[in-house]
Amino acid sequence: MKTINTIWITLLTLIISTGVTDLLQAQDDSRTNAVMAYNNARELAGINEYLDAIELYEEALTFARADDCEDCGDIEEMIVGQVPRVYLARGLQTFENFREERTVENVNRAIEHFEEAAEGAARYNATTVQGQARGVIPQLYYQKSLVQYNEEDYEAALASLDTAIELNENYTLAYYQKAIVLNKMGEVELDDVIAAFDRAIEVGLATNQQEHVATAQRRLSSELVYRAVSLKDEDDLAGALEMLEMAQDYDDSSVDLWYRLAEVQNLLGNANSALESANRALELESGGVADQAKIYFELGQAYQALEQVTNACNAYENAAYGDFRDSALYEMEYELECEEISS
Repeated sequence: MKTINTIWITLLTLIISTGVTDLLQAQDDSRTNAVMAYNNARELAGINEYLDAIELYEEALTFARADDCEDCGDIEEMIVGQVPRVYLARGLQTFENFREERTVENVNRAIEHFEEAAEGAARYNATTVQGQARGVIPQLYYQKSLVQYNEEDYEAALASLDTAIELNENYTLAYYQKAIVLNKMGEVELDDVIAAFDRAIEVGLATNQQEHVATAQRRLSSELVYRAVSLKDEDDLAGALEMLEMAQDYDDSSVDLWYRLAEVQNLLGNANSALESANRALELESGGVADQAKIYFELGQAYQALEQVTNACNAYENAAYGDFRDSALYEMEYELECEEISS
């Protein structure tokens, strides 16, 4: 799918490079009228008066197609080549207005103008322009959904995304945003949210949009980790573990995922699994000692449960920073009686 910016650049090139020469030396009344209407239309298009330009182009075409307009094929050909581009330029101008002021009203106007551009191009058998206009419309519905989402009008955002998907069934970003909206709505079942993310991933893989696939996988994994933490706080440790294991299927490169796995596994008494998860989290963690502290604390908890005192003391010593300092020092001094305690 061509982006709107790509179409804009292409269109400007076409308008500048073709059909820009005034037609002079008219030899009869019909041709004179056709030439004058054509030249006036071109001037209007040049100052972005697109709707008036289209009307004059079509008037010029009527003159050029009159029975008494001899040798007017050149005029007709140029008009037929110009009008679809002017329709498209009108749509792009409206889109620029939307980019300057992102409102539902402005994007609706852009959608309307691109639909008219597609219809106008169809009348003139301009299949390339028609395809460009049709390709933009799903993108505009996607943009509309973003405005509606920011306005917390989630039902409307969902409707706009469904329209974008109906118009382009391979629109990975629309599927992704639909998953985001469904998740935000709250009352939607988790299975429905996961299904929407899965669809975004499926379409992204099928259309070789690896970047969007990775984004969807990371976002879903992060959401599952978030829900796992909520379940853990509600003492539903089995549910939390199930959620975290599901998160691994989508993105296993998250430090927070492995840290939370270590935390839940420790609470469940799975010390060996907690050790593996904590060590994996440490491998992925690129931050400093304060970032690593919480992971070392879970490492200490696991070693402590396995009665590996020296390893536990070393882990707690590395955990004695920031929010985990007091808890780590307590374990070292009162539970393990470590020989050396950092103060």
